Amino acid sequence: MFAADAILELGRLAESAEADRVNGDFDLSLGALLIAATEYPNADIEAHRSNLDRMAEAAGSRLSAESTSLQQLNTITDLLFGVIGFTGNQEDYYDPRNSYLNEVLERRLGIPITLSLLCIEVGRRIGVPVRGIGMPGHFLINHRDEPNYFVDTFNGGLLLNQDECAALMRDSAGDRVRLEAHHLNPVTPREILARILRNLKAIYWDREDFDQCVTAIGALMAVIPDRPEEQRDRGVVHLKAGNHRQSAEDFEAYLEAKPGAEDAVTVRNALERLRGTQG
Repeated sequence: MFAADAILELGRLAESAEADRVNGDFDLSLGALLIAATEYPNADIEAHRSNLDRMAEAAGSRLSAESTSLQQLNTITDLLFGVIGFTGNQEDYYDPRNSYLNEVLERRLGIPITLSLLCIEVGRRIGVPVRGIGMPGHFLINHRDEPNYFVDTFNGGLLLNQDECAALMRDSAGDRVRLEAHHLNPVTPREILARILRNLKAIYWDREDFDQCVTAIGALMAVIPDRPEEQRDRGVVHLKAGNHRQSAEDFEAYLEAKPGAEDAVTVRNALERLRGTQG
């Protein structure tokens, strides 16, 4: 699958009403694998989804009708982290492979959001409502029926209370950040996919891998099409890469969408300079 085709399919998936429902039936694994297909065109999406099906079957076989909510959650995390051996990539956190679900499944290495996505998807397949928690600096999960307890998938499925979440956030995001109630709210599938793509966008920008950065932003625009700032950012990346025509097109589209933006003058000046070089 070509990157453009994967982005098109990702956009179609994100149009679903389920993409904005915290407790819906959205196939996050498909969305994450379409993101992976932008980098790995030969990724076997159906094979990876079947692998998740088998994990879910194994987790389901360990549950009983008497299992409590926390026992359900523990069963999933014990299987994935204790038995299968998924773990957080402590040695190379910013390796982009940690954000591509096919690589996470094959290497059994990931970052908080992709390891959390595994738990969400295994849970969804067996009727266990695992929710993503978009805490700044460190993504978590919890069970819908246990809103005061959280799981750190990056550290082997460690169970946390709110005070421990606050300490973890300080470690991850810095002492200046203080945990607020909304930081522990569940997030939608659309927000999860967007966060994965923002991670990739930042990684590729830092590496000056502008082609991959453009691809990540293109996928992000498909997932959250109402954010013209992403088109502006893609214009900046194109400019850094020397793609002046594409940069001008993105800047023009941004100014059309947000003519009164705070940075409109700066973007307009950049656009005028680009037009001068093209002329």
